[in-house]
Amino acid sequence: MSPLSSGTDGSGIVDIYYTLSDMDGDSCSVSIQVSSDGGSTWDITPSASALSGSLVNVSSGRRSIQWASKTDLPGAYGDNYRVKVTADDYTDPLSMVWVFINNDPGVAGHEGFTGYISKYETTNAQYCQFLNDAKVTGDIVISGNNILGASGTNSGTDYIGVKYYVMNQSGKTYNGAVNGGAARISFNGSKFVVSAGFENHPVTYLSVNGALAFCGYYGYRLPTEWEWQAVADYDGTFNYGCGPTSNNSQANYLDSTHPHGTTPVGSYGVFGYDICDMMGNVWRNGPARNPMITNTLFFGAGVGMTNRPVVRWI
Repeated sequence: MSPLSSGTDGSGIVDIYYTLSDMDGDSCSVSIQVSSDGGSTWDITPSASALSGSLVNVSSGRRSIQWASKTDLPGAYGDNYRVKVTADDYTDPLSMVWVFINNDPGVAGHEGFTGYISKYETTNAQYCQFLNDAKVTGDIVISGNNILGASGTNSGTDYIGVKYYVMNQSGKTYNGAVNGGAARISFNGSKFVVSAGFENHPVTYLSVNGALAFCGYYGYRLPTEWEWQAVADYDGTFNYGCGPTSNNSQANYLDSTHPHGTTPVGSYGVFGYDICDMMGNVWRNGPARNPMITNTLFFGAGVGMTNRPVVRWI
């Protein structure tokens, strides 16, 4: 990455130009640091709300970022300010798709959200990969149909002896669904596998601790209830996760066409911040809403939404 120039016309808007080159052609995320002492220290990090331009999913080429410097440095002037541009072509281990939310103010009286949040609900395939990875590192054990937490070598938090996932569980036959929301991950004696055709359906039959362990294993975290609601109500006009109103063409719920209960993630399109299935498809619950639930979230308990690593992205 080669910064080209930066300057301001007195408005406090700093135009930062740079050229990005990634050897393997990956899209990158770009971050900014500022020095007030000519580059000896880089102790100023512009706030997300003050930045716009080529910051996420950036491809190679000449790019620009605009920084509203008066937001972060009101009344500050000097000749020794320097800007450092850093690119990161981080590849998610589960091929999660992330959407950047820039300074959503949140529901009145509660926290807002700035950061990355997953575009889709976590799938059976992704949770199956977690179980296989955690089995290798000793972070889970199999006890009958139950997958329990264990003390392994991964740095994520372990919930030792606590139920993460339940295999071979039936779903509900109701409202056009046959065995809807059943557990779709099983163990074949050597590895965990997903029932054919259900790889891209949202994972069900996991616990809150199973969701927390999944997130911790890869450096994600679950959103709080109010962070989730900040994203779900978009600009404050959404009464549902799909808009001011809802119908069966926008979300999978009662009277939708759903022979298997769940449908592949993203089947109903994108809404709000270009996020899918904020309404319907699976039942959601989480530690911020009910911290007492630690073992079971049956018939459609999806991880739903997870954030990228806090240390990297928020």
